[in-house]
Amino acid sequence: MKLYIHSGNVVEIYDSIQGETIDQLQKALGSEVLLNNRTILNTSMLVNSFFNDNDDVIVQKVKPIPVQQNAQVPAQVPAQKPIHYNNITKFAFYDADEMNVRVVVELKDIAKHPLEKFQARFFEKSFEIKIHDYQNKNWTFGVARTQCKLDAANSKFTLKGDKILITLRKVKKEDNWFSIHKQKTIGGDDSD
Repeated sequence: MKLYIHSGNVVEIYDSIQGETIDQLQKALGSEVLLNNRTILNTSMLVNSFFNDNDDVIVQKVKPIPVQQNAQVPAQVPAQKPIHYNNITKFAFYDADEMNVRVVVELKDIAKHPLEKFQARFFEKSFEIKIHDYQNKNWTFGVARTQCKLDAANSKFTLKGDKILITLRKVKKEDNWFSIHKQKTIGGDDSD
């Protein structure tokens, strides 16, 4: 079992130790994390799931902003409010060819939305697309752990009419993407 702890641009991989207690794992995780874009203040349920399911868990640490004692905040600096994202849950995907998986997200007139309002990040086993100010809301679509490894440098997204077309480049052409999200398979290799 591995615990992937995303902290800023760094991913810490925490390997559980045989005989490790839940308290030890909670201490390693910390008090506050993000899981599926939701802040979890009490990590005990997440940690219990990690032990009970005997599966890898991917979380993101929430870094609290340090508060300085007796610090003066200039009056002209407006406080930044946190950005709220709505999750996009409706999508389709298919093997486009032997080296590419295509994910299609349909949103009305999305190709007319300014390109600078999009953020895309592709990693070895995950990806995320963020859309700002679309229909007066912020949206996110992503997969925290993909079925197979990605060639992040050659993965991309394009806009066409009412569709976001996400192209995930496979690392190996023999990879079979029966799901976009990582799932355990009988006889499958869980390390990929």
